[in-house]
Order: sequence, then C-alpha cells, then structure tokens
Amino acid sequence: MLTMLTLEIKRYFSTFAGILVFWLVSLAMFFLLNVAVAELTQRGSLFEPFTIGVVNHDETAEILFVFNFFDEYIIDLQFMEMSEAMEQLQNGIIPAFIEIPPNFTQDVFVGINSPFTIFVNNSYPLQANLAQLVATGGIAYLSVSQAGVFATLEYAQMQGIPQSELILPVNIAFAMELLNHQDIFQTQQLPLVAGNVADYFLRRFAVFWQFLGLLVIIKILPWYSTAMLARFKLAQTPKINIITIKFAGIFAAMLLVSAPIIPILGLAATFGSALIISLFGLLAGKICQQASNRGIFIFSVALSMYFASGGIVPFAFLPQGLTVMRFFSLNYWVVFF
Repeated sequence: MLTMLTLEIKRYFSTFAGILVFWLVSLAMFFLLNVAVAELTQRGSLFEPFTIGVVNHDETAEILFVFNFFDEYIIDLQFMEMSEAMEQLQNGIIPAFIEIPPNFTQDVFVGINSPFTIFVNNSYPLQANLAQLVATGGIAYLSVSQAGVFATLEYAQMQGIPQSELILPVNIAFAMELLNHQDIFQTQQLPLVAGNVADYFLRRFAVFWQFLGLLVIIKILPWYSTAMLARFKLAQTPKINIITIKFAGIFAAMLLVSAPIIPILGLAATFGSALIISLFGLLAGKICQQASNRGIFIFSVALSMYFASGGIVPFAFLPQGLTVMRFFSLNYWVVFF
C-alpha cells in the first residue's frame, strides 16, 4: 500500500507547473484584495463617496436644514445652479441632482403637493436610488416635524388659547430646535463588519481561493479507471485502502496548492480546510466524470459557500433571516475557529 500511495502522490505532483501558476496568481490576487480592503477600512463603507447636486429655488431655512442634516457619510450634497447641475450630470461628474421648486417648504407646511424633481444619470443606478432615498427621507422628516407644530397649535386651540398668540413662539421654538438638531438625535454609525475589516474579507476569500485550487488538479480527481481497479483487486487491496490512497494524493496536492494561504489563515486552519476540501474533491471526482461538469460543480459550491459566509456581501446589508446560511459555509467555520 505504501508503494501505491507514493506513486499516487507523485502523480498529483506532476501538475506542479499548474500549481506554480496558481501560486503566482494567488500572490497577485491577494495583493489587489489587500489594497481594496485597505480602502474599505479607511472609508468605513462598501460604497465610494459621491456628490449629489441640489438646485434649490426655495431659500428657506427649513429646507437648507433638511439637506444639511443628510449631507454626511458617503453622500456629499452640493448646492448649484441649474445649468451647472445639468452639465455635470451629462458629463458624468455627478450621478444625480435634485431640483426644489419655489415655495416648496411653505406648500409642505400647508399641505399642498408641490413635488420636487430628481434628474439622474442612468449609468449610476445605485447612486441615483440613494439620491432618491435621501431626498424623500429629508422631505418626510420636514413634514413630520412640522406636523408636530400643527398638533401643538390644534391642541392649544382646543384649550381655548388663541392660535394667533402661539404661531410665532411655537415656530420660533421649532426653528431653534432645528438649529440644535444634534441634541435631538443620537447618531450611531454601525461598523461595516464585526472585528477587523482586513481579516474579515481576506480570510473568507482565502478559503474560497483555496477551494478553487481543486481546479488546478481537476483532471486527476476522477475515480480510478476499471483497469486500475482490476489491478487493485488482483493485489487484494481492500476498498478502504483504495479510498485512502486516492484521498492521500488529493490531500498532498491540496497542501501544496494551499501554501500561499498559510500567512492569512494560519497553519492549523489551512491544514483543516485543506482536509475538508480534499474530501469534497474526492466526492466531486466520484460524482462528475466530465472535467467541465466537475469544474462547474466545484466553482458553484465554492462561490455559494463564499457568499454564505458574508464574504461577498456582509450580513449588515442582507435580510436578518439569511444569516443562518453562514453555518453551512466552510469559509465561516474556518474563520470562526
């Protein structure tokens, strides 16, 4: 059995040229990923900050406050003239701009529907949708805030207090609270991911990349041919020994493929994940006889586990019910331990 095991491992090492290319590509991939993660860590967001134009025909203090309130984090609101905003939109400098009509704030206060307009560049759908969310959120906040003023005036009128005596002091109090809005709200910026951002993304991607290492040895994953099995039978080799020999060859090759990942995952985690991935490779070779089907199967499972671990889209951006899928991901368990 020892002789057969040695021959099997040598057969897998015959793909060393492919493994060497995989190493070189790994170094390039992890360098680029490290640069990307460093940028994410610096800005604390998955999204590149961008500017949204505001063409404001309503120069009231309230509308200025609303937009200043939402002018933070990844969105920078910039007030500009209509011609300037249209030029920057057409040239792709800004993804969208908002046009506020005259007397907009006054119309909101008295319940008149005076819609604002959002101009978008269809080349930036995500930024355009965020622009719409910011605009509608700001106006909704202004409407709700002013509704509180009217509720106060209505209550006072029910108590027999003349409304004319309260309009000015209530609105002054409202304006003062707008100026001190930092005291009204408690803002908490949730972290992008739990723990270190670099470790979070790099370690999950490392396991995904390690999984793809099976593609390097994909041609020698299939189960033994009928002739080879006949030789084993002639040598009276037990079936468990045959499986062990096949697995040992895959595992030895996977350890070699996984060498670039050791600095990221550590020796123990790399060894453990290589063990599990080798078992999967043995299964893939048994199920899929054609190399093309085998490659699709390996890539699909690797990508699914990578996504399920939160490595592509962090769980902060996914529905809460989807977080359970991380327990079915090798990437998650390798990083978790």
